[in-house]
Amino acid sequence: MTNLLKNPGFEEGDGEPAHWRTFSLKPDGISYVWDDAKAHSGRRSVCVQGTGRGFGTWQQIVDVEPGRVYELKGYVAFEDVARQAECSLQLVFRNAGNRVVQMVTWPSHTGTREFALDFPYALKVRAPKDAAKAEVNLFLRREGKVWLDDVTFAPAPTGEIAGTVTCDGKPLENARVFIWGKPWDKPCETVTDTNGGYKLADIPVAFPRYILLAEKEGFRMRPVGDIEVKEGKCTAVDFRLEPGKNPDDLRVKFGSMTLRAMAPGPKIPRGATIPDDPTGYPEKVRPYLQPDEYIQSDHPDVIAKAKELVEALPPEDRKDTRKVAWALHEWISKNIDHDGVFSVARRGGMNQPFRDVTSGIWQTISGRGWCWGKSFLDWGYRPHELLKVNCGICVEHSWLFAAMCRSLNIPARTAVGSHEFYAQCTKDDGVWIHGGTTGGRTNYRERGVLNVSFEGGPAEDRFAVLSRPVLHEDWNAEHKGLWRERHPWREQYDGTPEGKEKALADLETFANTGEAPRTNARPSRREPRRPRQGRTDRAQEHEDMATQRRARRRGPSDAYLIHYSDVTINLLTMDEQRILDVRFPMVTATNDGKPEAVSRHWTNHPECVKRTWVEEIKNPPAEGVERWFHIEFDLALLLD
Repeated sequence: MTNLLKNPGFEEGDGEPAHWRTFSLKPDGISYVWDDAKAHSGRRSVCVQGTGRGFGTWQQIVDVEPGRVYELKGYVAFEDVARQAECSLQLVFRNAGNRVVQMVTWPSHTGTREFALDFPYALKVRAPKDAAKAEVNLFLRREGKVWLDDVTFAPAPTGEIAGTVTCDGKPLENARVFIWGKPWDKPCETVTDTNGGYKLADIPVAFPRYILLAEKEGFRMRPVGDIEVKEGKCTAVDFRLEPGKNPDDLRVKFGSMTLRAMAPGPKIPRGATIPDDPTGYPEKVRPYLQPDEYIQSDHPDVIAKAKELVEALPPEDRKDTRKVAWALHEWISKNIDHDGVFSVARRGGMNQPFRDVTSGIWQTISGRGWCWGKSFLDWGYRPHELLKVNCGICVEHSWLFAAMCRSLNIPARTAVGSHEFYAQCTKDDGVWIHGGTTGGRTNYRERGVLNVSFEGGPAEDRFAVLSRPVLHEDWNAEHKGLWRERHPWREQYDGTPEGKEKALADLETFANTGEAPRTNARPSRREPRRPRQGRTDRAQEHEDMATQRRARRRGPSDAYLIHYSDVTINLLTMDEQRILDVRFPMVTATNDGKPEAVSRHWTNHPECVKRTWVEEIKNPPAEGVERWFHIEFDLALLLD
């Protein structure tokens, strides 16, 4: 990848960095420094400092090719950036007449942080069709300081996808082949030639999750996923279409109610230590030391990274549960990005120009993307894969943290997109500590804060009694196919008889309409809206932290909670499968320890529901019962 920027490390120049210039739209309080006291590498960096309401940038202008996808990344540090201020990387595309045709601002920062790469997985953007030049900016508005070093702006590496489309062994001409979504705001499609052949060129290298589809009138569309494009290489993908029409999607929603004390969870006990072997723990937590298909604590890459982090600690700290768990939390928060970063930007949400159609957040919850796999569990990156791609959603983060904990003899389990690890001073007095590294990652990237979501979060209402994780939903597809979900959400009611009555009434409304009525004056916590107002992991973290703050102020209080999940399953690849079992985890118990049986479901195809039942899973000596609500569908009405 050829960097288009000259002097990207700001080392060259006489009195000022060569090839870079400054620009102030409002110069009040703005100053510029070619800094020889602070750098990511080498001797120097550049800095913008603001003390008033001004706006300033360090910038370099380069030529670009219209329609080409580019990557921008650099090491950014910041100090005392005010909450109402903004600092970030920025691209401004101009046409041949020097008019601005597009401005793209990377997600911003406030607070203080040392140099870190924005982002480990470089964000990409496509130059507009009439772009001739691009300004690469380090931009600051209002109070604070921001530094830039080792910046790269370059054409994104690309590859090709090619293959054939046939039916009964014969080529299909004029079949449409396309990548789902618009990769970086441009349709990527072609039609087959007389031999049924096609080729898609200049496909940017991204996560190995492109989804390709082929369609032709009179035939059923066929998808293929898990497509990886390698730089300078051609990926072969062939399609075999069958006559017929496309089936309707199956959408299923589920709500489950519980009574909970709205209070922060426990903190790590002072003096908590890691035993020398599993026998140092009570039997009830030992199942959470076992590796499995998803929490791969026995994978060499996971073991090596966890061992490396522990060995970096002083010898006297390597059995300290807090210090070891913090080392894992800190490393993941600093190095494994949360790929929902585009969805928490201040403007544009998931419609940002750097939206990536291969990212997990866009595929799962945007309402526009599709995931590829037999189920959510099948789709997610395993821990060793996440260590390679360096970017994932909350579910994948939780699997990695739990796997690293287990490899170090710390019991850990995951539920939905968070994790819990076990800390004890003696074998008889341990507690589960709730946390999540996506909160740590997002706050570190945005504000330089690392301790968010490390410990003391609200206890999870649904957890596994087996070693494997619990997710929002699961189903028994025999073949990989397309699916998407809405981010799980929660409604809260007063813990009174009146609150329970209202919650039950809303559950009945949900069962009849598929809609979860709002419960308070805050913005609706029903299913997420379309992308611009979409519910995200970050939004949920804000609400969870606000709930904790309120709870600390007024002390523990009871509340009825309804947990909602929502999944859409595309049936194009069901083939001969006609019975589909879709299941959802039920909340585990109420405050008094009694299972809460109140749950409801909704589907857009109630005529296909064959039966429903509740499955209870026990795993002695693990405590508790894992409960799943099953809905069995007969798909014959939709597929035959």
